[in-house]
This record gives sequence, structure tokens and C-alpha cells, in this order.
Amino acid sequence: MSIPAAPAHAADTITAADQSYFSYYGLDRARAKGYTGKGVTIAMIDGRVDTSVPELAGANITVTIPCTITTSSKSKQHGTGVASILVAPGYGVAPDATLLAYQLSFGKNGDVAANDCADSAATRITEDWLLNQAMNDGAQVINYSASSVAGANRVKWAVARSISSGVIVVASAGNDGNDNDVESLSKWSGVVGVSAIGADDNRQDYSSWGQGVVTASIGGPVLFRNLDTAAHDETYGTSVSAPVVTGVLALAKQRWPEATSNQLLQLLVKTGLNPDHGWNQYTGFGAIDPGAILNTDPSQFPDENPLMEKQGGSSPTPEEVQQYVDGVVDPTDIVNDNSYTYRGLDESKLKDGLNTSPTHLGTSPRYHRK
Repeated sequence: MSIPAAPAHAADTITAADQSYFSYYGLDRARAKGYTGKGVTIAMIDGRVDTSVPELAGANITVTIPCTITTSSKSKQHGTGVASILVAPGYGVAPDATLLAYQLSFGKNGDVAANDCADSAATRITEDWLLNQAMNDGAQVINYSASSVAGANRVKWAVARSISSGVIVVASAGNDGNDNDVESLSKWSGVVGVSAIGADDNRQDYSSWGQGVVTASIGGPVLFRNLDTAAHDETYGTSVSAPVVTGVLALAKQRWPEATSNQLLQLLVKTGLNPDHGWNQYTGFGAIDPGAILNTDPSQFPDENPLMEKQGGSSPTPEEVQQYVDGVVDPTDIVNDNSYTYRGLDESKLKDGLNTSPTHLGTSPRYHRK
């Protein structure tokens, strides 16, 4: 979800001075105070990350390629650029965070996924599988700067897991300049949908919007390294906005280690820059304010997820999240989740080949509550 423009200049290393968000948000001041994301684990689901580019030298990145994907230079450039916004030592928002980078196949960018990426209903390597893998591996904040098959039931249960376990998911709203809930992961409850503003603080015409938008961030211009020519492409998009927000949330986790994820989401919502502190479909609760986030103690806020019911209603509902917690969700809708045990009453799940979850019939806490 980025919009490349003409190449800017040749192959010297990209610096903080080249990236509009760095000075806009005063990230040099955050670094001077020691807020660098140290101790926080971020995951990103995106194109393949090329860790050999000079901007990422010294960054703590683990790249996971979950299945055989013949990757295009376009998607690789996208993934590498998003990773750089997150953790590049020179200009990353959270340069000392640990980054877990999972490759997603971007079919429309020319990627070709082999049969092992989709060899059965139980092992399709799609966003739900990757979200669960990131959580299996200990991610605390997950960035998703891509279009989504947001109607998939299995995605709902991966999001329910993230809500119940306190893993914050951040997703770009899209660059189609329209209501884009259908194609954005931000459709789901709990997910931080991000639209784009410019350095003039105004919403960008390319930025999509919708009921799932929670906040906004500067969407460019930034420089992404062109992996074909080694030149630098000037780029705009909500693919830029989302990792800026993800990085700031990583800084907040470092700054406020005793706060719950729900309290950090409360902090994000309550410090949004909408003049009336209300919500709208274009910028959510308002553009992000990193200074206020790093200077406002979230312990004063309730330990309640403020994104559980988005405008107009959203899923998973609190009851659906409780179904997940209680282990009564159909286990064939749960894929690659190492924390889930089916505890319902359906005996057929014992022999169902699509059930890959441990199964302990009749042990759900909901059967024993008074």
C-alpha cells in the first residue's frame, strides 16, 4: 500500500534527513531520551526484507520465508522499506527493537507462490497463518502494510487471539482514496487502522478511510531503496503511515513497561489530535502524537480495549473473543495457533483431519462457571 514516484537520487545511504517523518515527529529527541524500542519485539508481515541494504546494517532482524515464493523486486522493495522505517539504525522509529519479518506473497506485485504455500485448507500461508506465527514467536506489536482478505473467518480468530493476548495489530488503510474497510485488516475489532496525513497535517487524497480507521500518521515523502537500480524512490502511502504508528507503539511499550496493551490503546486514542477528541472515518481519533504518548502515563486509563466495537459494529465481538478464550471455537477455523486448545463438546473434531489443535472435550471453563 505504497505509491512509488520517480527515483530521487543515487545510491548513497538513506539518512534521517531524507525521511519526512523523522523530523516531523522529533524522533531525535526520543532517541536522546533513550526511547528506541529496546526490549520490544515487533513483527511485520510484508514483502521479503533484504537485510543486506546499508540502511539495515546493525538492525536486529529475523527474516522468515514460510513457503516457496518467487519474489518480485517490487514487493521486496516494499518489505525492505517498511522494515527500514521500523528499525533502521539511522532513521527507524524504533531502531533497537527486535524485528521479526514474515514474507507474504503479493500476487498483484508479481510474486509467485508455490504449491507449498496453499497445499490444503489447513496450511494456507495467508495472513491468519502469518499473524499466528508472529504471535507464536513472541511478537508484541504486528505491522501489516498490505491489502487483506478481511472477510476470511480464520482471520477473525487470529485477531481474537491478538486481543485476548494483548498483541497490538496495526494495519494500513490503503491508497485507493475511498472507503476501504473491505480490503483492510483494520476492519476487525482491536486492529489499529492507519490513514495518511501530509507534513502540512492535512489528510492525503490518496489515503483510504473507513470505519476501521483509528489514527493517522505522515505518509511521506520517504525514500525507499530501489533494489533494481540502487537509486532511491520517493514514496508515499499508508504503508509508510502504519509502521510509523507501529514504531511509536513500540516506544510506548518501552517507556511504559507496566502498562497493559489495552491501556496503551487507550493512550493512543485519548492523545489523538482531532480538535474535538472525537472520531471520524478519515483520521480516526486523530493523527498520532508521539510526544503526548511518551509523556502521558497510561496507568490512569482503564484496562479495557477501546477498539472492541468500532463504528457501526465490528467483529470479533467481546462474546466471540470469549469463545476463543474458552476454547469453543471450531478448531478447523484455527490454523497455526500454538496456544489454542479445543475444549468444546463436538466429538467429531477428534477425528477431523483439518483439526490441528489439541482437543480436550468438555473442559471449557464456560461449562463450569456458576
